[in-house]
Amino acid sequence: MTHKEGRHERMYVKDNPHLEVHKIDCVPSNRPKGSWTNGVKAWERTQGGGSDACVGWFYPPRTRNTNHHRWSPSVRRMVPRKARVVGMVHQEEE
Repeated sequence: MTHKEGRHERMYVKDNPHLEVHKIDCVPSNRPKGSWTNGVKAWERTQGGGSDACVGWFYPPRTRNTNHHRWSPSVRRMVPRKARVVGMVHQEEE
């Protein structure tokens, strides 16, 4: 699936009056496929049986969070820790 195809049916402005319609040019039209979400376009039905017109976005595409995979538990275990000295524990008790 590319970023230009949606996975849902078309959502029309008249059917969703409670949703805000954002401008169509609020995101770049030529954007990389993997780093952007699809978004949900707002469509307007044309009178007389013509093709529907896209008037904006209900939910504009956004860039994906790309750095979340860097901090896994296995990576956190690799962080060097201070070496414990056995003699230090006994000296503090005395």
